[in-house]
Amino acid sequence: MPDQAADSFKSKLIERLRQTSRGAPSPIGFGRVTESSVPALFLLAVLPRNEVALAEAAVSAGADAIALRLCGAGTDLLKETGDYATEEQNVKDVVAAVGSRAIVGLVIGSNGNMTISQLTGLGKLGADFVAAYPHLTLAQFLELTDVGRLAIIDQQGGNAIRGINDLSIQAVLVRTERPSDSPAEMTVLDVAAFRGATDGIHRPMLAFPSWKIIPQDLEILKSCGIEGVALVGPEPDATAELVESTIRPYREVVKRLGKPVGRRSALSEPAVILSRVVQNVEDDGGESDEDDE
Repeated sequence: MPDQAADSFKSKLIERLRQTSRGAPSPIGFGRVTESSVPALFLLAVLPRNEVALAEAAVSAGADAIALRLCGAGTDLLKETGDYATEEQNVKDVVAAVGSRAIVGLVIGSNGNMTISQLTGLGKLGADFVAAYPHLTLAQFLELTDVGRLAIIDQQGGNAIRGINDLSIQAVLVRTERPSDSPAEMTVLDVAAFRGATDGIHRPMLAFPSWKIIPQDLEILKSCGIEGVALVGPEPDATAELVESTIRPYREVVKRLGKPVGRRSALSEPAVILSRVVQNVEDDGGESDEDDE
């Protein structure tokens, strides 16, 4: 169970996700309600490399937060990154460059291990949060007091999910397991898996898509009750221009999604709606459908 010491640090990421989870306030009586400035979904950009130029581009495109990586394996979306010692200065440089405009955090990957002293020193890098794979991370992670604590998990259900709810984990990045013959795009199984995850995980949640995500997927994910989406890559050698042009369409969709509905309200809906914001993205001349039933 989390204790007061572990929850004393106020992570900006965690606070934002909790606001989204609560949803926008509803008017009571004839009084006016202050307009919510919290977007319907939180956008986390997981950069392909720990470079200031890429972080600047992601922030310019509208990312709410930047995730840098330590011990990150190379993938078709991300370049391999070094360990704590190798990336320490890069992280500090990014925090200095964009930390006043966006939230900056860390993802600890699978390409190497961190010592206890390195783990407990992550907050000294200026990171707001740290996301880690539970099966690779030392238990001392749960005792960190100067960063927000996120777990990266695969949606498998069972005891692991229930256990996360009882630990001092403040939010989760959720991936879905997909059969090898699944198409590249989002499937019904992906939607069902996230719907099940939001019902079973009692923490703010960011989708960590295992498919080739497109901007039109955001409305479906919002209706599943999640609070945010991780945008990964888009490729190991991506330029700053490519990072910016890749993220910007997602921010435009989020603007059109209106206010956050809140986890409880989203789960009370029996059906997940298909995306209607695509037409708005393609035709900016039309009227907003924010108040449509």
